Amino acid sequence: MVAEILAGIALVKASAAAIKEGVSAAKSMGELAGDIDALFEGNKQCQKARAKKSGMSLKDQLGAGSAAQEVIDARLAKEALWDARMAISMRFGPKAWDDIVVLQAERDKEAKRLAAIEKQQRLEKRERIQGIFILIASLLIGITIIGIVLAVIWASQQVPPPAEGVR
Repeated sequence: MVAEILAGIALVKASAAAIKEGVSAAKSMGELAGDIDALFEGNKQCQKARAKKSGMSLKDQLGAGSAAQEVIDARLAKEALWDARMAISMRFGPKAWDDIVVLQAERDKEAKRLAAIEKQQRLEKRERIQGIFILIASLLIGITIIGIVLAVIWASQQVPPPAEGVR
């Protein structure tokens, strides 16, 4: 988990630095889009890694784990986001960052909605396949039972009647 946090914070730092350097040379925000996306992705990775921590290990319970590192990384990520916000706001206007954040939130929401739809479609497909399997299995069992019944009836008719004089 520490590696995930470190990867996230490294992505945040690198993206923020690229944004700060690229803002003065960029003619449009489109040229910075990849760095801005990476900044948000790194921040998400840091948040997910911190949220994933269970808090049930002995280190976590005693507070001896990487609590200090987590706090520092979270503050560094927040600082990097602030630096990027300021650089973009200074270059493209005060509403530019807010527009980016709103658009990013909308895209995240849409991605979650599409993922939920995809998951629902997979579940429906699995249910259809299971239904077909149950139908085929039921038909085979029914045919087997009918075959056994017919075989018993046929076998009972093949037994010769007992001779009359023999007792």
